[in-house]
This record gives sequence, C-alpha cells and structure tokens, in this order.
Amino acid sequence: MVLLLAFITMLIDHIGMIFFPSEDLWRIIGRISFPLFAWGIVRWYKMTKNKQNYAKRILALALISQVPFFFINQELFLNVCFTLLFWLLSLWTIENKQIKWYFKIPVILAFLAISEIFHFDYGIYGILSIILFYFTWQKKLTLLYFFLLTFLFYDINYQNFTFHFHIQIWATLSIFILYFTPIQKYDFNMNYYIKYWFYPVHLMILYLIYWFL
Repeated sequence: MVLLLAFITMLIDHIGMIFFPSEDLWRIIGRISFPLFAWGIVRWYKMTKNKQNYAKRILALALISQVPFFFINQELFLNVCFTLLFWLLSLWTIENKQIKWYFKIPVILAFLAISEIFHFDYGIYGILSIILFYFTWQKKLTLLYFFLLTFLFYDINYQNFTFHFHIQIWATLSIFILYFTPIQKYDFNMNYYIKYWFYPVHLMILYLIYWFL
C-alpha cells in the first residue's frame, strides 16, 4: 500500500509539473512521494542480502532515468536515483568499522557537497532524510525529526533569518501514513519490473505526451 501510494503521488507530482505548473495542488500531493520512497529504500536496504548488487541496480536506474529526466527539466539536474546512490555510499561509510570516525565525517561531507554541486534532486536534504529514516524509524519522534529537517532546509531564509512557507513542508504529512503502517506485517513484495522501471518509463511517456501536444 505504501509503495503503491508512493508511485501514484509521484505520478501526480510529475503530471502537475509538466502539464499544470501553475496549479499547486498537484505538487502538494506530490510532496508525499519522496518520504515514502525514502522509507522504501531503507526497507529494501535492510532486507537485501547483496548490497553491492543493490547499489549497481540503483546506479543503472539513475543513468537510464537521466535521459527522460533531462528532457523534462531542460536543465542539468541529476535525478533522485543519484541521491539514493549517494545515500548508500554514505551509509556504507557510516557502517564500515574499518574506517575511523574522523575519516568518516569528511567522506560523508564530501558526498553531501557533491550532491549539491552537481544538483542532485533533493540534494543534501534527500540524503539526510533517508539517513534519518534509517537510524530513527522505530522511534516515535521520527515525525518531529523529519519536520525539523524539512523546516530547516526549506522554510528559513538564512540571509536575514526570516521564515517563509515552502511547499516542501507538505512532505511531512507522509510520516503520518508511515507511522500507522504495520511494518512488521506489511507485504513489501512488488513486481521487479514495476519497481525498477516505473520511474524512467513514466517520465518518458509524460514527456512524449507533452511533446506531441
């Protein structure tokens, strides 16, 4: 249910972005999708036995998805799969017991910097959100943590320290969905091809529809 909802809200978000850019409701609904996928990527990571193959699949998906992603945005941004990949690299660094903690910090900071320099979708915020889910999901304060993270990244103007409402704050609604999902009983199985191909295929279909119209 959660994963299906993530795909549906992502589709709604991209339809609004391409065909109805002046109507905020599409994008508000779409804000729910990323935290749901962030939760999903954490669940997949914890369940998969071969994490190297998992990273290779994410990399392949990122490269394939970049073509339709570029056509739609017409700017040199890197799609969210690159964000997921750098989260994996960050987590491997954190979990690697052979790396001293004083080496881990600059490595992770370098990953975060690269995500901003090369304009990854969601960038530092995206990577930190998934790390947050990985380490705090069983805690009841996860909702508060994610709200604070979103607020600090999107709703504060650090040049003059003023507050402003940003549409990304609606993403915090997704935590209520996740919080009341019985994770231990949740059947996380989904068709392999849908799980990995929906993202690039739906982007290409939407772009072709837009192009023909």
